Amino acid sequence: MATLKAIVKSKMRNGMYAVYIRFCQNRQYAYKRTSWMLNDSGLSADKKDVIDPYVIQQTSSLIDKYYRILNQVDTTNWSANEVMNYVSDFGKDISFSKYCREHIQKMIYSGHERTSRNYKWALNHMEKFAQTKDLMFSRLTSAFLNRWIESLAETNRCKEQYPVCMREVYKAALKDYNDEELGLIKLKNPWSNVKIPKSDVPEKRAIPASMLRKFFNVVPDRSRFTNPLMEVGQDVALISFCMCGLNAIDIFYAEKSQYVDGIFHYERRKTRFSRNDKGYFEVRVPAFLKPTFEKYLSKNPKSPWLFNFHDRLSTSDSFSANVNIGIKQIWEKVEPGFKGSLYAFRHSWATIAQNECGATLNEVDFGLNHSINRMAKVYVKLDFTPAWILNEKVIDFVFFTDLESKRLEKEDNTFEKISKLNFIRAEAFVMGKKVCAIEDTGFSNVDQVIDKLCTMLPKKIHNARVQFKITNVDKEQTQMYQRLVP
Repeated sequence: MATLKAIVKSKMRNGMYAVYIRFCQNRQYAYKRTSWMLNDSGLSADKKDVIDPYVIQQTSSLIDKYYRILNQVDTTNWSANEVMNYVSDFGKDISFSKYCREHIQKMIYSGHERTSRNYKWALNHMEKFAQTKDLMFSRLTSAFLNRWIESLAETNRCKEQYPVCMREVYKAALKDYNDEELGLIKLKNPWSNVKIPKSDVPEKRAIPASMLRKFFNVVPDRSRFTNPLMEVGQDVALISFCMCGLNAIDIFYAEKSQYVDGIFHYERRKTRFSRNDKGYFEVRVPAFLKPTFEKYLSKNPKSPWLFNFHDRLSTSDSFSANVNIGIKQIWEKVEPGFKGSLYAFRHSWATIAQNECGATLNEVDFGLNHSINRMAKVYVKLDFTPAWILNEKVIDFVFFTDLESKRLEKEDNTFEKISKLNFIRAEAFVMGKKVCAIEDTGFSNVDQVIDKLCTMLPKKIHNARVQFKITNVDKEQTQMYQRLVP
């Protein structure tokens, strides 16, 4: 246990002595200055001991407080400075908002700028929920976090993504502020009592082959501008689709050194920091695509960028936004109201490769530059030719046949899109016997209907499989589901 004593050091220029609390621990010393001052009359004759009654009373009270704090932890292996810092910071609240913003800046400096945006949005939402721009760690209790997560319940992705981001920041703070070996626990972990929900399964965004043909068959409107949005949107979509679903950010940040002898070499920016191979891949530019591909090559000898998109746009976000506006304009000509962003062309490539060209899921993952067979990649010098061959098959199916997509174009998810104004009739069955039913409006999705029926089930029904028949009366559609009721 450290020993504490009130002392003074040398006399200051004004003739006064500042009073310090001296911490002695394992033959080491640390000094914490107090607010009290003394003159010669408040010290012993040898100027070493404090004799002023008031200062003795106040420092004794402060030292007693420090001892009570130190008695709660094991300080055997601490240094004098660690003891002093512990009692000085004890009970002080720490700003989570400030720590989180510093964490986000570190992510940006380490090359994770796109990922850091999710953390920024998550913090903004949490601060908005807490109604403060300076959220303290002390407020982040399990109860608070659970209430915050409940406020995200109506979102599809954020209800999982935002809590996961904030939990990662908190885990980093636990490492920075706590030292379990020394018994220094400034922060407690509230996340152990918090359940993070799973995000909804995203709607399949693949575009049927017939729609792709219509999209790429559109002739963009004439414009007085060079490379108008409609034309750029269609061309970039073609580049992405005909190069194994290449991402917009990898197109925008492509450098001249990456295009050699008709082959495009790149490290996928989304995963290059999380994969041992840095997401490296090679795509041969098909002869079919070359006129469009070379149309946008940068002619500026001083520019390091492969494409000329940097002449007009400064960030990948603005590039993606402009491309998607152009794509939307094309879709308005093909089928007004149809939604299909640039990323949908990547989904389309994968779906057609598997469903129409006979590729395995591993082959599709390889072509999309997903992380598979990690250990094999350590030992094997990769041959990217299989992906190029598969890419040619996809191009051949879409542009050189009029075949329909076998499964995709028959898929109908319209039933899942329930409006609160739709009149819903729903029934629950157990062993073929109807046990309850409802007829009502106000539902936004199927899960809400099923949850309502579950509250109406007889009490004797538990740990049983229940079948649900749901009819959207307005749309004259019926769908059946099954759930395990605990």
